[in-house]
Amino acid sequence: MELTDYRALLVDCDEVLVDRDSGIWAALQPLLENHSISLSREEVLAEFRHVTQSLYPRFGELGFGGLLCFAHRQLAQRLGLESSWEEGMTFARSAAEWSLFEDAPGAMLYLRKFYRLLVYGDRDSADRDALCERLGIAPEDLLSRSVNPLLDPAWLSANGLKPGHILLVSAPSANPPASADLCLIRRGEAECAQPVNAHFCASSMADLVAQHQLSLRR
Repeated sequence: MELTDYRALLVDCDEVLVDRDSGIWAALQPLLENHSISLSREEVLAEFRHVTQSLYPRFGELGFGGLLCFAHRQLAQRLGLESSWEEGMTFARSAAEWSLFEDAPGAMLYLRKFYRLLVYGDRDSADRDALCERLGIAPEDLLSRSVNPLLDPAWLSANGLKPGHILLVSAPSANPPASADLCLIRRGEAECAQPVNAHFCASSMADLVAQHQLSLRR
């Protein structure tokens, strides 16, 4: 398959379009400051991802903001720090301010000329419309990570798609759903070696655009 053979992209929101890790790191500073934490930025973020993943089975109960709030509290406990519920709620609200990667808006603008763009990610209802506007997508095209649209025949039929029409665009740490071809976005890597489980690999969304332009010329 070539990049030009797909009809839709299912793009992970966080760490592909939105710089989640930088947003989380900044929002964790009130918790971490004035404490002699020996862990590095990457180690703290790895701990945060671990507690988030452990809470995700409760997503239907907690919602996105609740999940972040509980993750903040559990991270504090794992690090031996004190955290109030108010601090956890403030941390959860920071998700609305997470910034887009610099190349994301332009890449989305280009790619929507060739694909149906679907974004895979969760936000509180109060933040969804603003995120969709920033990404240039319709609200119905922001799909929750609690479902797998590729395994939903009714959704696929209603949208005139088959799993083979859709290319997943994901970060290596995102744990994307199965049942479709995969393009990994490995930000920060000058040379992107293609893993065996991926059909395509790019160092950024801008690199994906460049690869698509090359495919058009073939």
